[in-house]
Amino acid sequence: MDEIIQLNMRIRDHCRGKRIRLVDAYPEFSDNQDHLRKQFSVGDGGHLNGAGYKHLGQFIATSISDILKPGAKVACLGDSITEGYPGHFNGQEETKQWEPYTHYLERAGVKVFNFGLSGDTTEGMTKRFYRDVLRAEPTICIVMGGVNDLFGGIPSREVMEALSALYADSERHQMAPVAVTVLPID
Repeated sequence: MDEIIQLNMRIRDHCRGKRIRLVDAYPEFSDNQDHLRKQFSVGDGGHLNGAGYKHLGQFIATSISDILKPGAKVACLGDSITEGYPGHFNGQEETKQWEPYTHYLERAGVKVFNFGLSGDTTEGMTKRFYRDVLRAEPTICIVMGGVNDLFGGIPSREVMEALSALYADSERHQMAPVAVTVLPID
């Protein structure tokens, strides 16, 4: 999907020269045709299986290991990939097949909050940032989202404006912002 590639280029460009940590997950999950690698796909073309969530969580944890230290409080803000869909749908134990990527960020002395919501857009993420994330008082805010905006016809430039505001809001509230690129779609 060209829109995802455009959005990811915007995310990478936006982070350059700023105090926003970039975790470029797209190349880790993309095959040679810019599709989600089959070994990480649940089979629906856009969501991860257990191995995919584990790989994503470990990749993010390694990428931010210097700030993922005891005392850190990590807010993970996003859509279905953050929530852990479909293996961990809305945190319901009876549907739990595997852990969301946020589980793999947990360390001794590190508190992780999952503010992922399947199907959400950057507008919903922004509302949850002010309603839920700020209440948790995190020191790190991982932001991964925008694909549902693109599916809704919102241009990548506008999606980037919303993501940029979330990064800036994180910094303004003394959180280290972490931008994660959008994963490929089949």
